[in-house]
Amino acid sequence: MDEKNDHPPMIRHYRGVTKTIVERHFGKPASRIVYKSSGRTNFVFAVNHVEGQFVVRISPNADNIQAFRKELWASQKAREAGVPSPEVLAVGQDGVSEPYMITRRVTGTEASHHPKRYRIIHEMGRYAATINSITTIGFGCNFEWTEDGPKQSTWNSYVKEEFEIDKKLELFAQHEILPEAELQEISRIVENAQPRDGQAWLNHCDLRLKNVIVDEGGDIAAIIDWEECMSTIAPQWELSIALHDLSIDEKHAFIDGYGLSSTQVKEMAPLIKAFNILNYSRVIEQALADQDDKSLAEIKLRLIGSLDLYSL
Repeated sequence: MDEKNDHPPMIRHYRGVTKTIVERHFGKPASRIVYKSSGRTNFVFAVNHVEGQFVVRISPNADNIQAFRKELWASQKAREAGVPSPEVLAVGQDGVSEPYMITRRVTGTEASHHPKRYRIIHEMGRYAATINSITTIGFGCNFEWTEDGPKQSTWNSYVKEEFEIDKKLELFAQHEILPEAELQEISRIVENAQPRDGQAWLNHCDLRLKNVIVDEGGDIAAIIDWEECMSTIAPQWELSIALHDLSIDEKHAFIDGYGLSSTQVKEMAPLIKAFNILNYSRVIEQALADQDDKSLAEIKLRLIGSLDLYSL
């Protein structure tokens, strides 16, 4: 039976939507539906059913059906390439107003606090290399999986129109986040970047420990949360996000798992750093909106390199 109605009305509503989705998809009702608070933009429910255990994610935004379809495409391509990822059973909007996705539940725990962290990170690097070997057409969030085809067919059009590099640089300049000379150099590095083999590649775009499910022994059972995936330069874009939260030794483990030499990493480093810096634009905008001067000062301290203890 369903979980007790001890949650706010919105959660009760989406639990009811989940009940309808499950019964229509499997032909029989769920034995239990439990709300999971882990969803950032979606309502997430764990479902017990006679057919097995599943996860249903529902978006309150009708336009997000495209994001679910993209996630389906990317996770299927990754599974075909040998990357463990959740099996997507259905993506739809049929009969309900909200887009939804049904996946088979993966057994395991989030990798963030597992004692075999270094081994897991090394394996993440290996899987990242596999993901980044999947060719795509077009650059950005909308690529070949869409019915209309890619919106940004070249790297330069993506950088200007979708990535909005000029807007990001103006934000950094206006609030004196970095000196003008450094911003000009960042612009030069990004705009002059050359995609490997002139080709776009699949990037998970959030390949961090929180999105890796492992078993008790530390083996990776699944890489989850493909909704941010993109078609773009690799591995520089992937590394700018995947390495962000890791210690220096963990970064080495990931890079070694990926199969990159020290020379290759040295050559890639300027673009990896440029992407990492520019991706702070959303955090800066939020700090400004919240009038959070303390967070803004901490961001500036980080981006000018004051916390970098390894280079001058």
